[in-house]
Amino acid sequence: MDIRRLVDRIADVLGPNADPAEVEAIAAAVLDVHDAQGPAPPGSRAARQPGDRVIVTAYGLDKPGILAGITSAVSGAGCNILDVSQRILQEYFTLIMIADITALRGSVADLQQQLAAVGQRLSVRIMVQREDLFERMHRP
Repeated sequence: MDIRRLVDRIADVLGPNADPAEVEAIAAAVLDVHDAQGPAPPGSRAARQPGDRVIVTAYGLDKPGILAGITSAVSGAGCNILDVSQRILQEYFTLIMIADITALRGSVADLQQQLAAVGQRLSVRIMVQREDLFERMHRP
């Protein structure tokens, strides 16, 4: 699926005052439906697609266990953490993570809900976006 065309088409339909968050939510819903059609057979050209990764970001007041809680939830959902950058900026915890979701159990929406629950428990805001959608939404 051509994510750029999808995002552009959604923005066109919504018009010049389209809210980026609304465009992102619609595109994510379309991609989740597309994912629900099932994975490609192993070894096929379609088996590895650019949409097989997510960007996880998190921030909030620092306290022990935040990184452990987030990484446990991500790996527990079947994701492979490819890269993570975590910093404490004064008293604020910040995180950016890239995770491979080819073995994800459930949908990206399920992962978002799981991490939202972790974030609520840890008092941090956690966001999950498909990498391809993230790139299209944040292009210059």
